[in-house]
Amino acid sequence: MMKMLIQLDEQKVKTDGIYDLADMWRIIDGKFEKACTKEVQPDGSRLYVGDTSKDYYTCISLSYMGLSELQWFAQYCSKWIWYDNDDDESEPFSEEDVLARERIRNLLFAKV
Repeated sequence: MMKMLIQLDEQKVKTDGIYDLADMWRIIDGKFEKACTKEVQPDGSRLYVGDTSKDYYTCISLSYMGLSELQWFAQYCSKWIWYDNDDDESEPFSEEDVLARERIRNLLFAKV
């Protein structure tokens, strides 16, 4: 099973006034809608959980690739975690901090 947690700095989005927050979430949600369910967390982040009856691996992988190329996502993403337990439900999820990795390897995410 795979999951992906995403949080945007919603206050910064609102303060900057460049993008519409609802549109940003609509675009992000759309990347996962084919094979994942969305759970809005108490802190406003979204947890996208793979649907085991669908090809969630491809969906999450393509979502990762697409989001990693969006400048507005890079600018406002404040948390991006990929969870995986290699489809063994008896195993705990490993946790990969995608945002930290992207800040190292992807110039869009580099903090100045």
